[in-house]
Amino acid sequence: MLITSKKKKHSIEEKLQTVELYRQGYGCWLISKKLSISPTIIKLWLRVYRHKGLEGLVKPSKPLLNAAFRQLAVQDYLDNKLSYKQASLKYGVSDKAIASWVNKAKQQGISSLSDIKHNGRPSKTMGRPKKKEPETELEKLKAEVEYL
Repeated sequence: MLITSKKKKHSIEEKLQTVELYRQGYGCWLISKKLSISPTIIKLWLRVYRHKGLEGLVKPSKPLLNAAFRQLAVQDYLDNKLSYKQASLKYGVSDKAIASWVNKAKQQGISSLSDIKHNGRPSKTMGRPKKKEPETELEKLKAEVEYL
């Protein structure tokens, strides 16, 4: 069984080597064993390379996922009867994101895509609050009385 790190970053050279080996007639499993890269990742790279060429293998910048972008992607998916994978390649987002947008649009209407909130990591407001240093003589005395 092939064991690889989930967060390993692959260089452009590895990606190009994978494409070249595939062009030479090697299958995904042989390339996977030879380079110690997951066959799922290799299939993704090959799909992206076929669709976008060399530019697709270079780390893309994150697309702007505003409401208009989401609505355009969903409308294109519905009008042109694309698969989730085709839409994800075209718009540069995951197929799971496209699927969730489409489901939300079918249930609540396409205008509901403007209501999506991005849940990120919470701010670091948790924990013990910092102690305030007393400023005046009176505050210092009150703090000392509370301490005693």
